[in-house]
Amino acid sequence: MELKRSITLTGAIMINLGAIIGAGIFVIIGIAAYRAGPGVIISIVLSGIIAILTGLSFSEIARHVAKEGGAYEYAKDTLSPSAGFVAGWMWTSGNIIAIAAVATSFGSYFDVLFNINVNPFFIAVICILAFMTLNILGIKNSTKTITGLVILNVLVLLVFIFSGITRFNSNNYINFMPHGISGIITGTALIFFAFTGFSRVTTVSDEVVNPEKTIPLAIIVSIIISSILYILIAVVLIGLKPYYAYQGSTSPLSLAVSSLHNRYIDIIVSIGGVTSTAGVTLTGILGTSRVLFAMGRDKELPEKLSYIDRFSTPVFAIILSSILGIIFLIFVSFGTIVEASNSSVLISYIIINVAAGFLYLKLRKRETKRLAGRPFFIIIPALGIATILLIISHINIGSLEITGVILLICIIYYIIRRIALNIEGRRVPRHSDVRLFGKSRSRTN
Repeated sequence: MELKRSITLTGAIMINLGAIIGAGIFVIIGIAAYRAGPGVIISIVLSGIIAILTGLSFSEIARHVAKEGGAYEYAKDTLSPSAGFVAGWMWTSGNIIAIAAVATSFGSYFDVLFNINVNPFFIAVICILAFMTLNILGIKNSTKTITGLVILNVLVLLVFIFSGITRFNSNNYINFMPHGISGIITGTALIFFAFTGFSRVTTVSDEVVNPEKTIPLAIIVSIIISSILYILIAVVLIGLKPYYAYQGSTSPLSLAVSSLHNRYIDIIVSIGGVTSTAGVTLTGILGTSRVLFAMGRDKELPEKLSYIDRFSTPVFAIILSSILGIIFLIFVSFGTIVEASNSSVLISYIIINVAAGFLYLKLRKRETKRLAGRPFFIIIPALGIATILLIISHINIGSLEITGVILLICIIYYIIRRIALNIEGRRVPRHSDVRLFGKSRSRTN
């Protein structure tokens, strides 16, 4: 069976917004506000700019490579199989870790909303298993659910903004940069965790209608919409409580509106916290499973992961994504989860920027007409790499060590697999149905 093209532009935008709106606004913004102070507003602007730079690199590749697999497929088809494997492995690892982080926050908001006094861990596990099941039942069901959650989340955020303005305290902005430029960059590194969802739609390219045009547009539109919302929320968040009040909070918006002493607003914001983190968990499983599917299809991972069931979904890849998310829930603390997820995904984004630059230079030699109006595009991926390295330099050492271990395992696995395949006399296909320079062609080793 094959995957079906059923995701329109609206659906593509909603998948991205479902991945973005939630982790940052309802979870990470509190930690970032504590690190950056009121200057977290600048952190959000910088994160948006960095996301747009790498988003443009994704968009450039998406015009020529329209296949399921996101960072893995893009890097593989423009650079090499090894670059694709590393990009896919790091992106998937980072997003599986993110599933654990956001599911944890889901448990916290759920407990605030219903006051059931159950360990958030158990609620998080139930959340992951529920959305694993929904993913298995088909992409249409997932897209409809994501769209509904995004609409509800935006409405909740608008309630937060308009209600928070009534108790806005401008004195909270007096010490705008309490930790200086370093605090702003650290805040940027944290906030970028939320923006990493902008690439989610690239993981379902085989299921997108007219992917060459739909995917680039969905990436840029989703980044712009989420950036505006993030800035408005940050302004109100700091206006309600001083930045240092958010230290260690996994439900910052609920903490902020507690100063309003309005039970109805508390309930509305808690509902938004539940639905937004649910949406990110759902899209997280959706995206990671499709990358695992693509890597299984190319035999880079066990081929069983590429199996498509009667609902036209990669059922074993979905189950594996969910199980790994639960494993990270058990062994890694919330704060470390966030930054380890960030640094892992950022490594894959460096590879994508390199791939976009390489593709541009390749195109410039062969088809200059297609590059009309973009003579200096090469600056975009160069700036993307530079800004990502700046972010990585402000991630704590413990999180970088986890990322280093993940990368080391990736390299060791890749080498051992290549040796095993050579012993068996088999060779893994390097490229299949590659769409470069506007032509479809099939390549093998």
